[in-house]
Amino acid sequence: MMEDPLHKIYDIVDNHDISLSEEDVLGFLQMYRRWPLNYKCGQPSVEVITEYGLNSRGDFFDHNGLFLYDRWKRCYDVGFTTIMSNILDLTPQLRELSDKIFPHIGHNICGNFYFSPGTTNKRVSFPPHDHNYHVIVKPIYGKATWQINGEVFKNSTRSIIIPAGASHSVNECPDKKLSLTLNII
Repeated sequence: MMEDPLHKIYDIVDNHDISLSEEDVLGFLQMYRRWPLNYKCGQPSVEVITEYGLNSRGDFFDHNGLFLYDRWKRCYDVGFTTIMSNILDLTPQLRELSDKIFPHIGHNICGNFYFSPGTTNKRVSFPPHDHNYHVIVKPIYGKATWQINGEVFKNSTRSIIIPAGASHSVNECPDKKLSLTLNII
């Protein structure tokens, strides 16, 4: 019997070591020309989840569409979660993970970081939503409480699969957290 490709990818992701700290991610964000307002495909490079669940990004890009770290850092310092898109090129560990997954799906995948300073008084996720593709979430550090199709999951070290069409959100993130999400299309 052939193994389900999604679960094979899950095993690869869950067993792949990625060692990053908050200081590492802050360093990535200080790469001024790495983070344009939008990539060529139209996807934003860096977004902040606001209290209203909206993507906020206009306040921390200059008139040329280049990232302004100090302006963004104000959002992080007061507790807002940041989404960093297309990050699988940032470290050898991330590039190796992408290379391990490629043979199973035949194309490159999108990897994003969800980066939070931890908060009990700020929204840490978009309101419940779904996607038409699977998402694998790998915690790098920190803990979060997820709700997936009405079921609560507390993840700390194990990856989770969010199936295509599943309603999901993060309900709680009291401590500093970095998660890698992989969109499996």
